[in-house]
Amino acid sequence: MAGQIISRLTGEANQWMLDCLSLQGDERVLDVGCGPGRGVALAADRATAGFVTGVDSSATMVRQASRRNRLACRDGRVQVVRADATRLPFRDAHFDKAWSLNSMQFWAAPERGLRELRRVVGRGGRTVVGLMARSGDDGEGVPPPWLVGTAGMMTDAGFGAITFDRRTFGGVVHWALLSRASLCSREQPDQG
Repeated sequence: MAGQIISRLTGEANQWMLDCLSLQGDERVLDVGCGPGRGVALAADRATAGFVTGVDSSATMVRQASRRNRLACRDGRVQVVRADATRLPFRDAHFDKAWSLNSMQFWAAPERGLRELRRVVGRGGRTVVGLMARSGDDGEGVPPPWLVGTAGMMTDAGFGAITFDRRTFGGVVHWALLSRASLCSREQPDQG
């Protein structure tokens, strides 16, 4: 039931994430925290010659996402994998683009998850992290301090300049932090 509710609530926001990514038809894309797979399905519709991977740590969400995308999975255009955001089971630079919508707040170690996300997106690839505004945010369109801190974590993880966008869906403000993977080499020892 929760998956059905999440799916209904996130449809427009997932479309926005894909718009932010400027998704092309032949790219490899990743949805971290894919939930019931609505965003994966939307991406598969856009990336008709590409490949879409959804990742979620919940076995229930993986089952729902796999069911929702069963035809695309069978056609070899989509895969749904159970994995933790802090240990993504993909090689370095495997994806062209990636997004995460309203899942980072559930990651056990957000800094480590962002480093993993950066690791699996190729140089110059685009990434967008979408988060709902918190109660008490001023609503004036200025990124609140917690969001600026999140942008700082992304920069520390190796992402290039972060830009902000915001939209309202179902009366709830959402923020997008959009970045290209840093164009400089980040082949350095992990400090953590």
